[in-house]
Amino acid sequence: MMNTAANVRTPDTRPEEAELLHRLRQFIALRWVAVAGILASAATAQRVFAIQVALAPILATSAGVAACNIAFWFWARSDDRLARTGRTLAHAQIVTDLLGLTVLLHLTGGIENPFFLFYFLHVGLGIILLESRDVYWVTALAIGLFALLVGTEYAGWLPHRRLPGFLPGELYRQPAYVVAVLAAFATTLSLVSAVATRMMVELRRRREAQAHVQALELEQVRQQLDELDRMRTFFLALASHDLKTPLAVAINYIQTILDGFVGEVEQKQRRWLERSVVRLQELLQLIDDFLDASQLDGARIAQELEPTCLETVVRQAVAEISPRARERQVAIQTEIPPNLSWVLGSPKRLHRLLINLLDNGCKFTPTGGRVTLTLAEEDDCVRVDVADTGAGIPTSYLPHVFEDYFRVRRQEFIPGAGLGLSTARRIVEAHGGRIWVESPYCPGQPGSRFTFCLQKASVKNDDHP
Repeated sequence: MMNTAANVRTPDTRPEEAELLHRLRQFIALRWVAVAGILASAATAQRVFAIQVALAPILATSAGVAACNIAFWFWARSDDRLARTGRTLAHAQIVTDLLGLTVLLHLTGGIENPFFLFYFLHVGLGIILLESRDVYWVTALAIGLFALLVGTEYAGWLPHRRLPGFLPGELYRQPAYVVAVLAAFATTLSLVSAVATRMMVELRRRREAQAHVQALELEQVRQQLDELDRMRTFFLALASHDLKTPLAVAINYIQTILDGFVGEVEQKQRRWLERSVVRLQELLQLIDDFLDASQLDGARIAQELEPTCLETVVRQAVAEISPRARERQVAIQTEIPPNLSWVLGSPKRLHRLLINLLDNGCKFTPTGGRVTLTLAEEDDCVRVDVADTGAGIPTSYLPHVFEDYFRVRRQEFIPGAGLGLSTARRIVEAHGGRIWVESPYCPGQPGSRFTFCLQKASVKNDDHP
């Protein structure tokens, strides 16, 4: 029956309005408890304490309150309607409750029934639900209804229903008692309403002031984050130009020397120059890894997603990594089924993902080994496996291989910053997928296999050239 405030909250709903809508649904639920309590109280008074009550009219009044509550429940089912007419529903509930309470008091002794104090409860609910200007008319309505009930019974215009077995005499006809009760009731209810309303206004003012301060603080934090983001962008541009460009130039110069354009190069000199090129390329790759790790923003990648031919991306990645694989004397094989479905992805990010996995496989595969890239279609995704015939990964290291800067300790030195696999993980997660590793993946044979899945695009192969 009840919904939480989160179900009512809309982007344009203020926090205090969302709280009001939540309270309205709470009070609808509590009204069922109140109806049950009325019926139980009437039955208990008559059967246990032998107090004679007009059970049939009480049942009819309770049924009327229940019918109104059903209408309120249907009213509150629609979040949009409740958000638009929440204040109206609050007024309707309070007026209905005050009228129902007045009728029940008339049926159960009028001023002689101490449960007239329930008027205080409904005024308190008005203080919680309504604006301060509306609380005063609710207070006036409660005082007016009770005074009307007492006055009409006192004047004989409305028959007084005594409760035989509860109070002796006819207190409702005693002028001193009636005036004292009405004066105490009106004074107390007015004071409670005024004081409580002022307290609620002050609390709301403080809440608004605190919300304003928090908004200012959040704005300052946002500005600081924007400044940090600008600094990060500047640093990335600096790293891309001032670090990568000299390295690329140095590699080109050395390669020019190796190609013999500046004279003949001795074998010993060639060996050292080739090693220099390898180290410079590793440093260039290290810078690329840092740049990739810093630029992997899930929201940015989500905007790049489009129907992508994974076969084309795979062949481009294999062509790029093949020279490195030949230097290490490692074979690269691909297994691609015909008419492979397109996937939803970012081509340049998937290219980097495959390069990282293939390069990782080549680095940890000994001379004469093999790295196999396999594509396979499943129900709603395309599965990609990159398997190598290296020494494998120790079991204790498997949970950590996708962490930033994590490297498996080995006897031989293998360059790298430990960002290749963590970058691969972030790219896969930005595509809404998951990546995992198995080592060994084939019983009795060494090696590791990295696997991830990509969601199929909602297009057919025939829709693309």
